Amino acid sequence: MKYSKEQRIEIGKEIYTRMISINEAAKKYDLNPYTARSYMREYRDANNLPPIESNEHVKVDSANKIEYPELMNLSKEQLIDEIIKAKVEAERAKKGYQVKGGGQEKEFIILKKVNSK
Repeated sequence: MKYSKEQRIEIGKEIYTRMISINEAAKKYDLNPYTARSYMREYRDANNLPPIESNEHVKVDSANKIEYPELMNLSKEQLIDEIIKAKVEAERAKKGYQVKGGGQEKEFIILKKVNSK
């Protein structure tokens, strides 16, 4: 093995505590990302810690924070409506079409030129 158990635990600690991301650890220690993730799990199991969510290992950079100022002034009901609309649009995109307009002027735009059957 490339690293001793103590070294693997230290690498895993850096990832688990979000000092570095899995990909950063993989580059820094010349590892496969899956190996770096297993080191993080080894640290977690050795210390009886709970699993972190799948996206929690991503290091968050506040400079790259995405803000949606147009959503800040919406009511709860309006936010729920926006979420539903976004989910519907995503599902339609998966099926290969978009809808423009509404009512009798509704237009279906095909995104993929292949037959789904």
